[in-house]
Amino acid sequence: MSWNQDRAKSRIREHLKTVPQVDRNIALDSAVVTKRGLLSRMPLREAFVVEGAHLYGQLLDFDDLVAEHGQETEAAHRRLLRFLNIHYRVWDSIVDGDDGDRIDYHGARLHAVITSPIGDPAAQIERVVALARKLTEAARKVGESHGFLSRIRFGIDHGKCLAMTTGRGAHEKDTLFLGRPANHAAKLAASRAEQGIFLTETAQKRAVAGAVRKHAGGSTLDETYIETVARRYAFEGLDRTASAIASDTSEPTFRFKRPTLPLSSVKFSELSPADSIRMGMASIFADIDGFTNFVDHSIHGGSEKIREAVKIVHVIREELNSVLKDDFGGKRVRFIGDCIHGCVAQGDRADEPAQSVREAALCASAMRSSFDLCLEAIQPDAAIDLAVGIEYGPTPMTRLGHRGDGSVRCAASRATINAERTQQAIEGGGVRLGTIAAGIADPTIRKHFSSGRLMTFDSASDLLMTPQAPAVQILRGEPAARSHAAAPKPSRR
Repeated sequence: MSWNQDRAKSRIREHLKTVPQVDRNIALDSAVVTKRGLLSRMPLREAFVVEGAHLYGQLLDFDDLVAEHGQETEAAHRRLLRFLNIHYRVWDSIVDGDDGDRIDYHGARLHAVITSPIGDPAAQIERVVALARKLTEAARKVGESHGFLSRIRFGIDHGKCLAMTTGRGAHEKDTLFLGRPANHAAKLAASRAEQGIFLTETAQKRAVAGAVRKHAGGSTLDETYIETVARRYAFEGLDRTASAIASDTSEPTFRFKRPTLPLSSVKFSELSPADSIRMGMASIFADIDGFTNFVDHSIHGGSEKIREAVKIVHVIREELNSVLKDDFGGKRVRFIGDCIHGCVAQGDRADEPAQSVREAALCASAMRSSFDLCLEAIQPDAAIDLAVGIEYGPTPMTRLGHRGDGSVRCAASRATINAERTQQAIEGGGVRLGTIAAGIADPTIRKHFSSGRLMTFDSASDLLMTPQAPAVQILRGEPAARSHAAAPKPSRR
């Protein structure tokens, strides 16, 4: 199956019927927020505005574990997944009675939010700084016991985000926080390779006096402040978990098998460390460029603006997922804010790198066409565009962390890392191939998708002369229109 305009329009009409409702007060009730389990309290098809301190933690040694002597071997990927599994188990303990909520993992990145005490930004920042310090200590403890170097860089911001939960099953559910605080905390965590705890300018202004030391090169958190708040907030559940993992010598055994294609048939609910999949995949990151600013303006614009933002992100996100899964047989790993991360692959018995990249490029173009159809249907008052990054490489997929519904969907490889970085390097909308993908792509894909404007699906199909291309259909119906058709030869009679 491939992309089709009428089918896409029909899907979009269905997506419009499932737009999440926005709660009447446009905020979580304070009596509810103080209870544990923010994620479990957020039902599907409802959206909220949540104010709190956002924490992103970036595992700095992740990149070094992806490959072994430059090669992404099965052994390297087993070690990488062991590394992530240990840290996911530690991070999962955040919700164990410590007034914090682990939102999601994405590769080497953790996202958590602190919403208590209600209405006290300085205290929320204190608590999230204490959590970052405790996570740093826990990472060092479990890393040393399991033979890993574990350094973390934390980014912290504070403010209001638009939150909603999407998905159709326990193992396909994503909770999204859209807006500046989550976005800026994530960017701060990923901006440099220097470990430590760092606050955005907004968070610095809302922290208590004396928390931040100013100097010529910028600003840093005062170490006395960090030590004080770390003593104030115990996070005993996290300490207990870290100690248990550090002394636990039993680790899951990761076994890989080649999946049956298409990847869309893979069910995360059926994956586990002992039953993981691995093959060459094209990793796709598709991001709604400009949406963070739009969400911020919407939050400050009142309930109608918020409802518009919810409708836009829901419809676009669901349709991009439909393009990936239904039209190209790809597998969504997760939604990350207003971004979708997925993989496509070609080759039933052996990897087909060039074909996988070609399929990813066509998928990106189909996303472009569906994105435009979404804008036509919604007619948003928003300056938004679509940016897609693509990279290729051997990639394992599995579930990590605690067993059961709380386990984490994971696809981790050099391709997943660099596809996201490739997308982030795009200014505005467009498409870009990563270094590996560009190197293995056929000349036409390399020429038109390496960097620049993202063309529509019909244009890409015509260019690549796919069976569903409009030009090919015309030639099939009118053979005489073929430019290469030879003139009739004169009779020899």
